[in-house]
Amino acid sequence: MCYIIEMNNLQKEIINTKKIYRELFKNAQIAIDRQLSPLKTASLCNHCTKDCAIDFNSITLFDKFPTHCRYRFWQEAALDKLENQISKDVVEKIKAIDLRREQFSCGCCGSCCRLASSEYSYEQLKEKAKNGDKFSSEFVSVFVPYSSKEEPRKLFPDYIELLEKTFEGEELYFYYCPKLGADGLCSDYENRPDICRIFPSDPLVVFPTKCSYNRWKQEVEITALTLHAIIDIVGFYKEKINKALAD
Repeated sequence: MCYIIEMNNLQKEIINTKKIYRELFKNAQIAIDRQLSPLKTASLCNHCTKDCAIDFNSITLFDKFPTHCRYRFWQEAALDKLENQISKDVVEKIKAIDLRREQFSCGCCGSCCRLASSEYSYEQLKEKAKNGDKFSSEFVSVFVPYSSKEEPRKLFPDYIELLEKTFEGEELYFYYCPKLGADGLCSDYENRPDICRIFPSDPLVVFPTKCSYNRWKQEVEITALTLHAIIDIVGFYKEKINKALAD
């Protein structure tokens, strides 16, 4: 019964996180548009084309304008603000989240060593490593796959359930580190790679329920979700504006 109650809470948490992200995304887009809006007024039309019928109120940042149209300055100014102000602000806030992480310490529960998950199979990870992917190279140097999904499910039923609910419809593969000793500590700690040294580096990943860094995740998750939304919006805006500016 306790397990059912816990899983119901986890499901509610997943649903609530998705709802929160949608709201944060909407608010982030409004905030970015508010910053870019004055640039439009500053680039008033210079009537470079006599037959131009551009309506100030109906044009968008992603429209294609004539080569000498001042509204292209609006697009260029928007790109500059996205790249040199908004994006830099995001980088600084991410650094602050990383610094805050250093205020927390590992509780040595061993969960991250006993269960790592990936959307890639072991063969795919080895292929990615062969092609120069640093993360995949470090991952396969540490982790090996479980022989079946039932093995990790017996060890971490709640965590597996949480992962499957979070990534519903996606194939997941589960791994473990064979260097974990019987005492629950790493048997090659001094030589551990960066993938272990910097864990956890992202507060938006799904943490094992026993992980001591869950406190850090809970503290910074809303900020991290907001920054994730801003990164997505900025990337989309830059792509659309560059396409509009392309001759």
